[in-house]
Amino acid sequence: MKTCTTCHAQLPEDAIFCDQCGTPVVQAAVPQPELGACPSCGAPITPGELFCGDCGTPLDAPAPGSSEALTAAATSEAAPAPTAPEEIACPFCGASVHRGDDFCFACGAALARLTVTEDSEQPATAPAEFDQTTPAATAAPAPDPSICPSCGASVIPGEAFCEYCGAALVTHIEAAAQPLAPAQPSPQPAPTPAPVAAPKANLVTADGIALPLKAQGETLVGREDPVSSIYPDIDLTPHGGEEGGVSRRHFKVRHEGGRYLIEDLNSTNFTTVNKKGLTPGVAVPLDDGDEIRAGRVALTFRMA
Repeated sequence: MKTCTTCHAQLPEDAIFCDQCGTPVVQAAVPQPELGACPSCGAPITPGELFCGDCGTPLDAPAPGSSEALTAAATSEAAPAPTAPEEIACPFCGASVHRGDDFCFACGAALARLTVTEDSEQPATAPAEFDQTTPAATAAPAPDPSICPSCGASVIPGEAFCEYCGAALVTHIEAAAQPLAPAQPSPQPAPTPAPVAAPKANLVTADGIALPLKAQGETLVGREDPVSSIYPDIDLTPHGGEEGGVSRRHFKVRHEGGRYLIEDLNSTNFTTVNKKGLTPGVAVPLDDGDEIRAGRVALTFRMA
């Protein structure tokens, strides 16, 4: 017979819960492994895992014969085989993704809000079709800050980019809010300012390798392809570029006005800065420590 630790009722040996107060009946506390942290995104990880479950960053395997390796081996032998995560189709590009992923690895669309909508059994907001052929004589209504003007998806007012299509939101709202200024005579061209010396900067990979950026001009980042005669300044092929969906001409970084700017080159699997998708052809300033993702390859912008 077992004794409930809460109400002290006598229970059968195979009881899992107390039938008097509902308290779970356990034989002994199973020690839990001490969780580590992913070096790329900081998510908690269990010792012995080879990849981060949140961002997919490869993790260092424990050395053979170490206490971590022995614990991982004992756990893998005692524990049942893990269940494969449920796969769903991305509603935007159709790629196979795991339920619970925050972003689609193929198109960069945000999946977290879509998962919440499906679990609550509420209809997701479908992208609204809009007519771009508004007559010039008809005044356009003020844009709704909670609706993306490009795809019609619901967004949070104040966000700079749409989480579904990556379109710039602040630009549309500010342009609609400002009245048209009267035509002004063309000013005289200002003298060209002297170029500002660029501080040294690097793109640091997940395994800590620093890839230097050019101090002058543009630095092309992508994947080398001798067949197409494409040789980017920074080749991400040795850093998982082919497996991570990096385009041959993925993005470029240039120094302008004392700052470094990043611009997506209409890549296949998109470019994000701090999990915000970039609009192709629109340059965005970079700050020290910003996280850049080219497809599924993670990089960190660092000032020397």
